[in-house]
Amino acid sequence: MSTQEPRPKLGLTTPRQAVVSVLAGAVVFALVILGFEAVGAFPPVVPWSVPITLIVLAVAVAIYSRALPKRIEEKRLAPQEGLAALAVGKSMIMTGALFAGGHIVYVMRYLSQLEAALPSARVVQGTATIVAALLLAGAGALLERACVVHDDDDDDEHPDGASPSPA
Repeated sequence: MSTQEPRPKLGLTTPRQAVVSVLAGAVVFALVILGFEAVGAFPPVVPWSVPITLIVLAVAVAIYSRALPKRIEEKRLAPQEGLAALAVGKSMIMTGALFAGGHIVYVMRYLSQLEAALPSARVVQGTATIVAALLLAGAGALLERACVVHDDDDDDEHPDGASPSPA
């Protein structure tokens, strides 16, 4: 008689996990800024290509997340693609959260120096990156939730009101 341990389930990203990612990004970026200041240098200005890339990625993920439920409903989604979509959704949430947390620290560091040209550019472009990162995290959440399969017999399987599991 062997007792089998329940297999771990891959679930949706929790708000707690996202907050931890934001905080991790903030801590890492604070250390990077301290490193620059320790050697008497300034961190580079965030190039416009960063928020633009994040926005393009967010739009692509959002478009894919809109098409996914129909493909799941029509049973045209391979299990590997469903798992990959869930993993991409999770990674977009975490990446967006890390970028947002890091750039919040970056913007806050230079917010008091808006009169100077480079600190002003750091604040403006850093703020654009925060917005783009939050859009990416939101698109990742949409994709992650699009992977959830709603069966008709969910009430029988989840009598305690638990949510359905991802595809």
